[in-house]
Amino acid sequence: MVKNSFTLIETLISITFLSVVISGFMYSSYHDEINQENFMLLNNLENSFDTKDYKNFTKTNKTLQITQNQETTQNIIISKYQFENKNIKIFKYEK
Repeated sequence: MVKNSFTLIETLISITFLSVVISGFMYSSYHDEINQENFMLLNNLENSFDTKDYKNFTKTNKTLQITQNQETTQNIIISKYQFENKNIKIFKYEK
């Protein structure tokens, strides 16, 4: 039986390469917790918009003046719902 001396070196190289690949996947942005939290928050905000549940938003009212055919002027009161944190700023206008 003849033992190959390169077997130990090849094993060490392959283990090193495998550990580099695994650690690369662990630190990639695919598994980033902040992105996952932002995704979940955006999903909850979208659901709040759909159900018109605006408890997480700040509300401000504004008046718009619309002129049609340079004669008729109409004032419309709209509501602006806004959510803001350090990563996300979102708003919606509603009549």
